[in-house]
Amino acid sequence: MEKTIQTTTELNNGVEIPYLGLGTWQARGSTCKEVVAFALTHGYSMIDTAQAYGNESRIGQGWKASGRKREDIFLTTKIRNSNQGYQSSQRSFQQSLENLQTDYVDLLLIHWPDIGDFDRTIETWQAMIEMQNEGLCRSIGLSNFTIPLIERLLEYAQVVPVVNQVEFHTFLYQKELLEFCREKDVQIEAYSPIARARYLENDTLQKIAKKYDKTAAQIMLAWCVNHNIVVIPKSVHEGRIQENANIFFDLDDEDMRALDQLGPQRRLVTSLDQPPSW
Repeated sequence: MEKTIQTTTELNNGVEIPYLGLGTWQARGSTCKEVVAFALTHGYSMIDTAQAYGNESRIGQGWKASGRKREDIFLTTKIRNSNQGYQSSQRSFQQSLENLQTDYVDLLLIHWPDIGDFDRTIETWQAMIEMQNEGLCRSIGLSNFTIPLIERLLEYAQVVPVVNQVEFHTFLYQKELLEFCREKDVQIEAYSPIARARYLENDTLQKIAKKYDKTAAQIMLAWCVNHNIVVIPKSVHEGRIQENANIFFDLDDEDMRALDQLGPQRRLVTSLDQPPSW
């Protein structure tokens, strides 16, 4: 089936997630509100934020300003590390709901694994399961988890995560992680899917972009979608937001192989909380 901006994929709990969403890291103030409203009135249905981004209130204002019905929007937020733990994650999430002006989110993630105290991450997951059972979040998942950490969580988990949101792009093709998550029925969701626009002049990208009459950024996003990966490119520019939505076309096998082999692999996102095996 040919994908479009309205196309969704089914998560392991039956919830449908769009293949394309708007990332909002570093989006601030009235600009954040405006671009959320713009995206939601120009074909997008999914907005991704996090407690750590400090913009949940603006996201709430933006989706309200769009005029879209809440049930037609897919909202994601994330529990920041300082709020991990059984009770603190529940308290902080209540504040997130107030900020977002909603009674529930469609997807709630653990933003980073707590490497120094993984028991807190287990407690957070248990709290998220309860919040899902209470109807406060339709789905729960992970972000920035490696294979060993997913395996460790699954030793205790009563519920399998629906998503692992990670840095994923043509210059960081995490094939082993992708295959592992598929085996576990965990959807990969790509943040920084155009690698923060750092490598758009790559010769292979430019050649393929010319072939399809697309931009290099659109090729990178289409590569993800052709791999059945959900993408959340971030932008505060209306033209770029529209450009990033024009990615639903098929790349031929030869071009997919060429893009799979771009290198060397480059990880751009780092954190004090990152797993040591990165």
